[in-house]
Amino acid sequence: MNLTFWNVDRLLGDVDLGEEKPMIDLASVNFFEPFALVYLGMYLRRFNRLGKGFEVRPPNANDARKYLARVRFWERFNFRPEVIERENLMRFTSSTSLNDMVDIEQTPTIGDDVAESVLRVLRAEQVAVNTALVAELVGELVDNFAQHSETTLAACAMQYYPRKGQVTFAIGDCGIGIRASLSSNPRYAYLQSASHAEAALKAFDPLVSRRGEGGTGLTGVQEGIITARGRLVLATGDGYVKIDGRRIQIGTMALDLPGVQIEMMFPEVQGT
Repeated sequence: MNLTFWNVDRLLGDVDLGEEKPMIDLASVNFFEPFALVYLGMYLRRFNRLGKGFEVRPPNANDARKYLARVRFWERFNFRPEVIERENLMRFTSSTSLNDMVDIEQTPTIGDDVAESVLRVLRAEQVAVNTALVAELVGELVDNFAQHSETTLAACAMQYYPRKGQVTFAIGDCGIGIRASLSSNPRYAYLQSASHAEAALKAFDPLVSRRGEGGTGLTGVQEGIITARGRLVLATGDGYVKIDGRRIQIGTMALDLPGVQIEMMFPEVQGT
């Protein structure tokens, strides 16, 4: 099976956290879509922080096993700072590819740094999307992480699908999440008693921010996705928002995973 937004939470929801060393069964996974990759990574990072170790049944599919090894997935998400430093994992500003996974560190220029890297890769690979728009939206999501997550490390993944004619970018963190972030602003304190999905949906409204003065972050991302005729899925806690054109859907995830995990899909357009 392909591990995607629609099934990664259910797969992890079947993990018995009551066991001393729970089993994560990836044996049937043939392919990891970017959202699933960062969601799985944030799940591991969350529980590694709490001292929980896992047994993992790796994919039977050779390509899937090789991919996890190539992006150093297991080293990346054991969350021991000395391993992250030794493996030089915070490396998005170095040369990368459209089929890579990287950690990003919270720095004053991280949004611009990641956006410039994505722009360079898309242009080098001659992907037929509005590269400037994609880079702008990527930068906005990374800035949101840096400003609101209250954690120092996130991960992102990008994948190009030539046969489908689309490129996908995902970013995830295991910070405080949207509901806790927005409700820290007295204007939105009522969201403390709202669902995660309702709080996430509110974050797309114009001028809604944890800060005193509202911003245009997720509102601009939504408008950009519509302009690009793309699709966005966002998970936070046990809620999700899906934006497909002007259609917006909210729902419940099988897990209550801290932080925010987002995936944007952009279709190629002839003549771009």
